[in-house]
Amino acid sequence: MVDPNLVSGFVWVLCGLAILGLGSLIAFRGRVDLHANYDESVDPAYVSRWAGGTALLMGVLVVAYGIREMRAGFDPRFLAGLIVALLVLRYLSNLFAGGFGARE
Repeated sequence: MVDPNLVSGFVWVLCGLAILGLGSLIAFRGRVDLHANYDESVDPAYVSRWAGGTALLMGVLVVAYGIREMRAGFDPRFLAGLIVALLVLRYLSNLFAGGFGARE
């Protein structure tokens, strides 16, 4: 029988890779239209840099959590920390996609 931590960790890694894929499209290819809250009046280079960067950070955190879970097992404190970090980064990404901090 397969260890449930391996299965769960593998799913987390796959989800993190999906986030990294979308984040790389936004950050490196300039596909800011993929961001749900993108405001077209904001400079695409700014959104690509900041919203794409936060998406990449989110993907790295999810992959790291998945690897950690596969190696050491489930710990609710790490899952809670991941969820809080993802919520904060999602909020920042939405602010950047809307133009927060962009110079006119």
